[in-house]
Amino acid sequence: MKKALLNSVLFFTVLVVSAQRGENYASSIGVSAGYVEDGLGFMATYNYHLNRKTYAQLNVFVAIAEDKGTFEIPYNIFTVQPGYFIKVWEQPSFKRYTLNIGGGGVIGYESINNGNNTLYTGAIIDAESQLIYGVFVGLEGEIILGNNFTILIKANEYYHANSDIGKFYPYAGIGLRYFLF
Repeated sequence: MKKALLNSVLFFTVLVVSAQRGENYASSIGVSAGYVEDGLGFMATYNYHLNRKTYAQLNVFVAIAEDKGTFEIPYNIFTVQPGYFIKVWEQPSFKRYTLNIGGGGVIGYESINNGNNTLYTGAIIDAESQLIYGVFVGLEGEIILGNNFTILIKANEYYHANSDIGKFYPYAGIGLRYFLF
C-alpha cells in the first residue's frame, strides 16, 4: 500500500513539474456534491491544466452513507485521488460545453460504524475500519458560465482493492469549478 501511495504522489508530481516547462495555463478549483452508493458524497478538486486539452487533478473525497442490509450500518469513506484527465469533446462552435475523461489512484480510509465492531442490537460486525487503496475512472462534463466559472457534472467509479464495504463504488455529482489565472 505504501508503494501505491508513493507511486500516485510521484505520478502527480511528475505531471506538474513537466507541465511547468511549457506554457503557463490556468489552474482551477472545484466542489461537487452528489450520490454515492447508500448515501451522499462530497468532493473538492484542484486541477493543474497542462495545456488546453489535459490536466492533472487532485481530489479529496468524502462519502457519508449507511449500508441497509440486514442491519443499518453507517460508514464513511475519506480518500485522496491524484489523476490525469483528457478533453475528449468540445462544442465546435461556441466551446461552451466540454467532456473530459480520466483516471488515477485512490488512497484513503473507510470507517465502519464509527470504528465500533458492535451494533446497537449487540450484533458483531465482521468488517473493519481500515486504510483503503485502488484506482478510479472518471467522466467530467462542463458547462461554461463565463471566463472563470463552469458548472461541473462529475461521475467516478472507484475500485477499492481491499475494501470491506465493496470493491466497486460509484459517485455522481454536480458542482462548480472556478478557474484561477
